[in-house]
Order: sequence, then C-alpha cells, then structure tokens
Amino acid sequence: MQQQTKPAHHTDIGFENRHPLPDPVKRSFWHFLKRRYFGDDNWPKAKHQVGKIPTETPDHEAIHNPDPKRLQVTWVGHATVLVQYGGLNILTDPVFSDRASPFKRVGPKRYTRPGLGIDQLPKLDLVLLSHNHYDHFDLASLTQLGNAPRYVLPLKNGALLEKAGIRADRYVELDWDESHHHDDLKITHVPSNHWSSRTTKDRKEMLWGGYILEFGDGYRFYFVGDTGWNDALFTEMGAIHGGIDFGLIPIGAYDPRDFMRNAHCNPEEAIQIMQKMGVKQALAIHWGTFVLTAEPVDEPPVRLAAARRESGIADGDFVAPPIGATRFFDGKAAPASTTTQKVEHTASGS
Repeated sequence: MQQQTKPAHHTDIGFENRHPLPDPVKRSFWHFLKRRYFGDDNWPKAKHQVGKIPTETPDHEAIHNPDPKRLQVTWVGHATVLVQYGGLNILTDPVFSDRASPFKRVGPKRYTRPGLGIDQLPKLDLVLLSHNHYDHFDLASLTQLGNAPRYVLPLKNGALLEKAGIRADRYVELDWDESHHHDDLKITHVPSNHWSSRTTKDRKEMLWGGYILEFGDGYRFYFVGDTGWNDALFTEMGAIHGGIDFGLIPIGAYDPRDFMRNAHCNPEEAIQIMQKMGVKQALAIHWGTFVLTAEPVDEPPVRLAAARRESGIADGDFVAPPIGATRFFDGKAAPASTTTQKVEHTASGS
C-alpha cells in the first residue's frame, strides 16, 4: 500500500505558509515587545483613540428579517462581521470582549464598542474562525455563542474551541483546499500568508487561513482572514478560485512595515488582493477596534480611498463603513475567472 504524501505546508512541528516569503526581521513575542515599547515608532494609546472611528446604528429590522436574495453585512468591529445571504446568518471571527488578550487587565484594549451585542444577533447558522490569535479567536465570546451554530475552523484548532464549551459534534476542522457542505452552501478553506500562536511556545502549531463560500445560486463570498501580501500565493489562488462576488478584506495593522508586512497587508495591498482574486465588491475589516500596530487608527480608510482612486475602483465597490453599519449588496453572481482546475478535498459533516 502506497504511503500518502504529506502536504507541503504540514511540517514536523506544525504548519508553514504556502510560497513562504523571506522575513526581514527577527520575529517572536519578545521581539514584538521590544519594538512596541522600546522602538522608534510612536504607537497610539487606546485611551486616546476613543471617538476617532465613526459608528452607526445597525439596521435591526433588516438583521432580523433579511432578504435572502440580497447580501447584507453588518460590521461589528475588527474582523467580526455578520453576513446574511441565502437564508443563512454567518458570523466571522467573533470578538466581543474588551481586550484581545489572555489577560483581563493587560493587552490590546478595545477603543470602539462592538456595533452589535451578542444579545442583538439573529439566530446564527455558522461561525467562521480564521485563526487562533486573540483578536480573532475569543473564548469568552465563543462560550456565549454556545453550541447552537455550527463552527468551521482550521486544522488543530478544535481542542481550543472545546475550551469554550463547544462540543466536537458542533464543529468541523478543515485543511487548506478542503471543503465542507452546509446544506447547499460549499465552504472551502483557503491559505493566507500568516501564522498562529496563543502562547510563546506554540507558534504555527494550529493552522490559519480564509474561506470561500459558494451558495446554491452561485453567489461567491470570500473571507480573507489575516494575511500579508504574497504575490505568488494570490496569483495562484486567483487562478483557482478567482471570480468572487463579495469579500471581507483586511486593511489595518500594517506598521512598522518591516515587522508587519508578512502578517498584515496594508490598504494598497488589499486592493491587489481584490484584483488578483477578481473580487467585485468588498468591505474593509481588521481596523478601527484595537491598537495592534503603530499606524494612526484612522489612517487605513484614508489610504484605502486613495488606493481605490489610483486603481480606478468605484467608491462603493470597496467600502470602509462606520462600525455597526449594515450595508446591502446586489445578489447577482459574477462569472468566475478561473483558469486552473483544482482537485477538491471534502471534509464530511452537515
């Protein structure tokens, strides 16, 4: 019997990025702290950022009575977004806690409140988790959400989810390029250029990535997750998965550039992701909530607007709305621009 070849991103000590990039700096939690507190960059303080990010009251009527033929998204903050389409209520990377940290009094503190409270959410069908960093994988929030929704998350993250009280029969773990079917919705886990860790000793032990959702009517949705810009990766992914109707694309947490560029894209690179993946319309995420890096907290949407104009993209086709905003988008599917046929791997579960 022939031994199965291990995927290239599986290593003896965890996982590695696809098409890994050279790293210009030493990278660890301790190097980060050194740059954060003793470097030359002037990092914002959370308490001075309150009120700098616009907010808006969500459309509660639409949230609890959505039109199944029209995509609506409500930005809760950071990478937490309520996505509603095709009769499904989907939540990405739910973080409702005051800090993105393992500690109650130390770590990045929220300077804008969640646009929706957990008690204001509709009944959830699915929760998508991109990776295990504290600003994306919050055990307190997951505990509150409980076992009602089905959870989709990357390989090796299930044991962490169970710490939030989520039963093993309520989640499915996916490797890159694997798919899960929820009724007629197909969810494919795709790579991003990032990493994982919850402690100083578990770097890259749990997988990370994004998701492409294909609904029964052909509508295609892309939750990028966290990623640095990687031309080889997104050229390859665009050939395989390109032709996306709507995307959630990160635009923040990018300075100092030498330290952050392999983990977080800047607004100009977010535009490149949009173009490489053939995304028709997008909403900007991963900004305006926690001070994670050194750029001014209100800079990402300004740079996005400039990059959008430079690229000839209409203002309404890549939006950075206020926190809490509910926005509506055409449900008409775009033709896929794929040029490469992939072999599909499927994970069981309903």
